[in-house]
Amino acid sequence: MVLPTKSGRQGNWLKTTIIIGISILGSLGISYLGVAKESIIMLFLLGVIFSTIVTSSSMWGIITSVVSMMAMNFLFTEPRYTFVIYDSGDLVLLLFFLITAVVSGTITSRLQQEIELAEKNERTTQVLYKIASGFIAISGERDIINRAGYFIEMYTGLKSEIIIYEDEKDQENAVGVNRDFFIKSSEGILGKIRIAEHDNIKDKQTEIIIQSIATQLGIALEGNRLYTEREQIRVAMEKERLRANLLRSVSHDLRTPLTALSGAGNLLAENFDVLRDDEKRKLATDISEEIGWLTNLVENILNMTRINNEQLLLKKEEEIIDDVVSEAVSRTKRILKGRSFSVTLPSEVVSAPMDGKLIVQVIVNLLENAVRHTSRDSSVSLDVEINGTEVEFTVSDTGQGIDDSIKDSLFDRFVTLDKGVTDGKRGIGLGLTICKAIVEAHGGKIHSEDNLPKGSKFIFTLPLEGDEN
Repeated sequence: MVLPTKSGRQGNWLKTTIIIGISILGSLGISYLGVAKESIIMLFLLGVIFSTIVTSSSMWGIITSVVSMMAMNFLFTEPRYTFVIYDSGDLVLLLFFLITAVVSGTITSRLQQEIELAEKNERTTQVLYKIASGFIAISGERDIINRAGYFIEMYTGLKSEIIIYEDEKDQENAVGVNRDFFIKSSEGILGKIRIAEHDNIKDKQTEIIIQSIATQLGIALEGNRLYTEREQIRVAMEKERLRANLLRSVSHDLRTPLTALSGAGNLLAENFDVLRDDEKRKLATDISEEIGWLTNLVENILNMTRINNEQLLLKKEEEIIDDVVSEAVSRTKRILKGRSFSVTLPSEVVSAPMDGKLIVQVIVNLLENAVRHTSRDSSVSLDVEINGTEVEFTVSDTGQGIDDSIKDSLFDRFVTLDKGVTDGKRGIGLGLTICKAIVEAHGGKIHSEDNLPKGSKFIFTLPLEGDEN
């Protein structure tokens, strides 16, 4: 029960005095009109009810009842202007008035308290609903804890400290004081909410709100932990799936060139004396091409491993664009042999900050990708031009273009045309993914588009100036 303050008592005295005064003046006024005292009593009864309503207390209604009875006796019973009662009927009338007034005031006070309680419960219910709703759309342990502290201060005006236990030992030794509210879940006690020492919990409603916040906080934290665990499991399963795909693809794609190398090497070794020079040269060329392809495959796998482990470190230096392009073309010369291939470079010597080795790898991957997806009568081109503050590399071909089914996942891992992947007829679907990672690590962008009227283009850009920061 909350006791009224001194200022509250003074206010109730003033309200009660005014109501009694109005009742007395009103009764004197209607008495001059010849109204019987039985009717005047009703005016005093209304005064009792109004006093109970405006003060929200039956005590003031009882005081008003007693004062009204004395005023009625003093002003309207014989002998008037005394507190003496001669007529037993007047005595009974005043007693019934007092009883009626007290009962009416008490009932009115209780009814008003029930109304106030219902309104307070409604407000509390609305607050609890807002609290429950407020935790739905938020994730992350720190954000959830901050939201709980915000709700406590917003809906109770109290400062709080939220303590989350780090391990099971803390949970087992959890001890609270009167100002603590435990945060519980199905796993046990997760922590506690401690109200600041200089703040006082005002009433039961405030306690209910804080306890509700503690409950919702426990539910939200448990849900967040379950979600985090599920995400970790999903990521682990995805990594395992990708690892299995990589091993399966690598073992499949290594078998073909190794078989070719073994066959060509054995044929060359066993028939070296009987083979013609042009046949020896052809076998040596085949071996060289297979070794080159294997080298590029291993380079891609190593780069993807670094990307997965977030260890793709750039060693940026000012590199001449012509030199980078020349190195990439020389590494793909054998696979480009016999095709229509052209290179266009800027008219002036241009340099850009880059990791030359990795950018060469990007160009090699794109050129090999173009060769794999075009027939020998198709043409391939590499064009480099300066576009404002960027250097733009474009690898174009006149093949069949990019299949619509894989355009949206073109730069994803393990995407090949026959299985959803596009690195092609021979490759594990890592080339374009690596290109994207390397280019974006340099602060550039890469995309593909149609090469009208026929074929496709792969375009990537690099900034001409390094990050000043």
